[in-house]
Parts: sequence; structure tokens; C-alpha cells
Amino acid sequence: MAWRMVIEMVSGLGIGFGIGYGLDVLMGTMPWMMVLFTLLGLAAGVKVMLRSAKEMNEERAADMADEEEDDRGNS
Repeated sequence: MAWRMVIEMVSGLGIGFGIGYGLDVLMGTMPWMMVLFTLLGLAAGVKVMLRSAKEMNEERAADMADEEEDDRGNS
């Protein structure tokens, strides 16, 4: 799960950097678009990473609730 979160963060940064660099080359605005889109990629990576963490916590809470229910049924 930790690798998934790292990959999400790095891919957001990489995609943002790539888009920004490409726009800078096309428009000749070096390095403004690269900086802007790298920051946007970072923000997107953080957002996706936080959503993944929330999903993992919800799954873990559901698993714990199921275990408690099983323990009550066996008593």
C-alpha cells in the first residue's frame, strides 16, 4: 500500500512536469509553465494519495467491525 501511495505522488509530479515542460517549449515561456504544472501535479498527487489513505482506513475499519461481529457470534 505504501508503494501505491509513493507511485501516485511521483506520477502526479512527473505528469505535471512533463506537461509544463512541453508547454514551455512550445510557448517559449521557460520555466513558468513547468513550475506551475509541477505544483499542480504535486497538489493532484497529494489529493489522490489522501483519497487512497482514506479508502484504506475505511477498509480496515470495516474489517475490524466484521471481526468484532464474528467474535460476538462465537461467544
